[in-house]
Amino acid sequence: MKKILLTTVASTLIAMTIGGVAQARTSNGYSGSTNVWAWNINVPPLKAAAKAFMKTHPQAHIKITEVGREDLYKKLSTGLMSHGKGLPDATLIEDSNFDSFVKIYPRSFVNVGTMGYDKLANLFPNYKSNSFKYKSHMYGFPFDGGPAMVFYRRSVFAKAGVKPSQIKTWDDFLKYGKIIKAKTGKYMFSGSDNAIYLVMLGQYGKSYFDTKGNIDLKSPASVKALKMLKKMNDAGILDHCSPGWDPYMRDIASGNLVAIPQGIWLEGNIETVAPKTKGDWGVFPLPINGDGDVSASAQGGSGFVMLNKSKNKTLTYNFLKYFTTAKQSQVTAFKGGLFPTLGKVYKTKEFNAGVPFFKNQHVWAEGAKVIKKIKPVHYTQDYFYGNAEVKKMYSGIMFAHADVMKRLDQATKALKARTGRKINQYK
Repeated sequence: MKKILLTTVASTLIAMTIGGVAQARTSNGYSGSTNVWAWNINVPPLKAAAKAFMKTHPQAHIKITEVGREDLYKKLSTGLMSHGKGLPDATLIEDSNFDSFVKIYPRSFVNVGTMGYDKLANLFPNYKSNSFKYKSHMYGFPFDGGPAMVFYRRSVFAKAGVKPSQIKTWDDFLKYGKIIKAKTGKYMFSGSDNAIYLVMLGQYGKSYFDTKGNIDLKSPASVKALKMLKKMNDAGILDHCSPGWDPYMRDIASGNLVAIPQGIWLEGNIETVAPKTKGDWGVFPLPINGDGDVSASAQGGSGFVMLNKSKNKTLTYNFLKYFTTAKQSQVTAFKGGLFPTLGKVYKTKEFNAGVPFFKNQHVWAEGAKVIKKIKPVHYTQDYFYGNAEVKKMYSGIMFAHADVMKRLDQATKALKARTGRKINQYK
């Protein structure tokens, strides 16, 4: 996500009104204390919202605790195994990790749907609300999203005589990627990470598992995605930097990558690592295959869950309801580099402004078009194991030039051995 600090955030929030939250109350719903965990960029807008909330409700004390993402998950896992010891009232959690915690420890989390949040689910895109449901109820508060699109270098495309409008399908992406490489020596994107495979699966509403929890690595969508990526790799249009975030950022900064399918949060990273390229970037929709996929997929995204060990569930619920459904608080989060999934934000002046770094293209508005088309995917509580096996499979295909079907078969059997889940078979 966008690696910047939020500076002036509280002043615009003090006068906010959201469904009665701004009314002075002294009931238990607006008094006492609560503690919410979150990591880096999410902390400033949370603190700003907490300050505004406490200004209106002086008997409430909202504490926002910053915890590193990896450390947060370790503490959460340890706390859940210790029956809630050391855990906060609520915590930020990524969409892909929701199942891994809530479905394994359902009694440790609060069904916020029965507290009233089920009625608010339609304020968010369907894929997002679906990511925080358990047994048809909302068990979380949707927040940040990661609609994916292609970030491209205008000057390189122009030099190669390629227009973004020519790239409608992944076959087009391969075709024009070869032209760009031949004429400029530049790569389309990095093939070192399996994130692009997930993006392509998401275009079909697919993941490692289907809606029944069966292993679905051999689905037609999965096979097509991997074979296309192998074609790109064999054609030499994918770069292979060292694995890891920092090498990836250096690859972008060097100018090697000129057509990057990625979550919209990459916008801030590009501005940070390649400031001299201002005005030379643009975005266009993800290519499709045209057989049921859409030019939309999510990469990243998060929300909040409440812990049953909380001694002040009502206050915790009211604050997170306020934070996630108040337009101004989400506009503030957006200004801090996050992409709200609250639909009413997309109609604001701030959201629809042009982005100077991207030659005043309305990047965020383009992201809003994408997010409305994203299909829900099914993660399951075994997503961690699925990801581990897929990383090995992907590495074998892209680096060792292994056969796609052979590696898929190996990964599928390994995942079955680790999870005991059934394998979907296809002709």
